[in-house]
Amino acid sequence: MSPRARQRAAILLVLPALLSLLLFVTIPGEGLWHKVLLDATHGPIFATIAVLLLILQPAHARDSTRSQVIAFAGAVALGGLIEILQTLGHRPGSWFDLMTDAAGAATGIALWRLHRAWKAPTASTGGRAGPARALAVALAGITIVAWPPLQAAQAYARRAAEFPVIADFGSASDLSFVETQGSSASVVELPAPWAQSPGESALLIAYRDGGPRAVQIVEPSGDWSAYSTVAVDLTNPGDSELRLTFRIFDASHDMDYRDRFNLPVAVPPRTRTTVRVALAAVEAAPASRRMDLGRVADVMLFGQPGDGSGEFYVSRLWLE
Repeated sequence: MSPRARQRAAILLVLPALLSLLLFVTIPGEGLWHKVLLDATHGPIFATIAVLLLILQPAHARDSTRSQVIAFAGAVALGGLIEILQTLGHRPGSWFDLMTDAAGAATGIALWRLHRAWKAPTASTGGRAGPARALAVALAGITIVAWPPLQAAQAYARRAAEFPVIADFGSASDLSFVETQGSSASVVELPAPWAQSPGESALLIAYRDGGPRAVQIVEPSGDWSAYSTVAVDLTNPGDSELRLTFRIFDASHDMDYRDRFNLPVAVPPRTRTTVRVALAAVEAAPASRRMDLGRVADVMLFGQPGDGSGEFYVSRLWLE
């Protein structure tokens, strides 16, 4: 077998191996870091795939724009195929993942062009402007891939700096650790009747057509064991009583209702109130053990599905 044939055979083995990493390899973990880093792996994987697809083409053609466009399009097409296969396998496909695939592929091709321009300055790499364009594309692609991890790092840093405030909804960036079920969440100005200062913001939870009302703070930061109280600031702007359950559990929670803290909360109509809970009660809540306040894993406010639509506000969640 000729060296070129061996090279092609090796590439044809490596390509499905790289794609299988996205389809079949599951990395245990959870949380914002886990998600954004897994999503970011699409970038280097598809950068490599795009370069391999380029190398599969004849050596004399690799520096041509046409060959590079073909390699880029082939990589993006494989990314689309992966998303379709994930959907068929009951794992949701993602347009964001496909965008990351495209950014990675563009970065790979751009880095190839920069390598060729450095290694063979006389090669047809687009003239004097070619390397500058390739560098711009590479930087743009790297920025797209790296942006979510950078945003996540900023969110973790901001959360650590604000502790013992668990959640303070001053801007949309404070939604990094917020999840909802059956509801929409947005950071808005609290209406004048309930705002304590001009421009005060809060998290608006809106539920529609009798759907569930729920907001969840995942990965609540810090060690709670040095504090005595957890408090949440709630506003019910509606004309009927708002009934919620205030739920807290730690990292050892076994998903049983009796293995967590559950407190019914009733907020009167058109009322802003602060609910305070003694952490001693939270610690003693599990039926067969003590909750580990140094490893609190989840805080949630949820209500049962009801009639019609409605909304409520969460201004802040903190420890005292």
